[in-house]
Parts: sequence; structure tokens; C-alpha cells
Amino acid sequence: MTTLLKYHTLGNDYLVADPELGAPAPGATATRALCDRRTGIGADGVLYGPLPAAGGAAGPQDAFGVRVFNSDGSECARNANGLRIFARYLREHGRTRRDEITLRTPGGDVSVRLGSPVTAPGTIDLGSWTHHAPAPADGEELIGVPLEIEPGTELTATAVHNGVPHLVALVDDATAELAARIGPKIVEYAGFAERPNAELLTVEDRRTVRIQIWERGVGYALASGSGACAAACAAYRLGLTDPSMTVVMPGGTVSVEITKDERVLLSGPSSYVGQITLADEFVPHLRAEPSR
Repeated sequence: MTTLLKYHTLGNDYLVADPELGAPAPGATATRALCDRRTGIGADGVLYGPLPAAGGAAGPQDAFGVRVFNSDGSECARNANGLRIFARYLREHGRTRRDEITLRTPGGDVSVRLGSPVTAPGTIDLGSWTHHAPAPADGEELIGVPLEIEPGTELTATAVHNGVPHLVALVDDATAELAARIGPKIVEYAGFAERPNAELLTVEDRRTVRIQIWERGVGYALASGSGACAAACAAYRLGLTDPSMTVVMPGGTVSVEITKDERVLLSGPSSYVGQITLADEFVPHLRAEPSR
């Protein structure tokens, strides 16, 4: 029997695939099958774990390994919303008794503090960030740089790497239509050394920004934790906001705080959808290819 659990944060939904519940390591084909919204369960991605958390510097906290897969089957180094969901799953289902744990990902260790009760908004510490990726191959920083993303369309662009590459574009009015039009062009822009996620940023005031998101490997997204943090970092670096702000997304709002030592803290809600037991006839799709 293969059982998965589904959660979402502001419409950004993930499946938890726990090996102890019969979930095999997802390859690209299996992940796409699970995430398909017509023929599968439907999700923006899969969280696979907990896995042995060897190495790293977890300190006194419990530490758990986890891998994050996008709906197109590609693997993501880490994902803020997904990691907050995974931490809640671990606490809620008895895998840890702690309210603060360390999650080990290919993108590095991440500390997550759960709310009390566990259904309350939790906080994730994404650490520091840089402006080098997805910079052009020469490695220079991109901060408020004019960038012609398509003929006749010039954006004021800021690169942010917080474990995942982002390009934040400052626009007068961030809309879903604009994100659908230029988001894919940002993701596939030939001048970048690494494909970024795209965030369109509109600054409402010193403590409020509004964004639209186009994620590599997913497409249009109602919410993104790392994307919200990237937008906040860009707005702060450009001198447009205070270090603490509300980020408004189509799916809802989160709070981002940039500390004095320039670490990024994200707080927001998560929701449990339910438990899914896969039918025997669907299970072969999960084993269609070996894990990598």
C-alpha cells in the first residue's frame, strides 16, 4: 500500500512521500504522474523523506533529510513553502517532538520553527542571499539593472539567490497576465547561466509589496515562499522597503523579515488537505523509472 499526504500553503500544494508509508523515491516520470491535475493527485511538487541526515551542522535540533521535486519531475535544491509543510508533517505525525528542527536539503541546512499549535503560522530561516545568480556568466551582480527580456520590453531586474535562483522584475502593476507573458521569457532567458524563477514585483509602500510568480518547472504559481523572500530581498536592497514587510501573493500573504545580519525569515500559514492511498493500478506509474 502506498500512502501520501497533501498539504498546501496559500494554494502552493505539495505531496509528502514518506518512505515509511510505502512511497518509492520519485523519478521524473513518477513525479509527473503524481502531480498531474487530471490523471494523478495534482500538486506543485513532491516532498520525499524523511531521509538520513548525515553530515552538516544541526546543533542540538533534530535533523531530517528531504528532497524536493517540481511537478515537471525536476529536482529543486530547496523550497521554502515545501520545507515548512514538511516540518509540520514531521511534527504532526510523530516523527519528532520538537517545534524547531533542521531540514537538510541539496541546497543546504534550513531551520524551521513551527507555530504553537502546529497549525499556526511557522517560520523558516533561509539564511543569507546573494545577487550573483542567475547573473550572466561573467558572475557580476545584478541589482536594479535594465534588462531587455524581449524586443521592446525592458525590465528593471535584480537577481537573488537564496538556495534557489530568482530574477525579480520591478513593474508598475504585477498581474497574472503579465506574469504569464513574460515569466517564461525570464526563466528561459539565454543570458543567464542558470534558469531562475521569475517574480514580478510592485511596491505598495515601505512595508508592503505585491508579487506575481512564474516558477521554473511549475509555471504560474499562486504562492512561493522562496519567491516572496527573493522579492523582499530585492525591494530592500533597492532601498524601497523597510527590513520587515508583508508580501501579497494571489494565494494570500506572508511576512518576511530581514535581520540585522541579513538573514531572511519567512512566516506564513500551512494547511493539511488529507491522506491519499494510491490504487494498485496507479502504483506501477511510480516505479516506471529508477530514482536518481
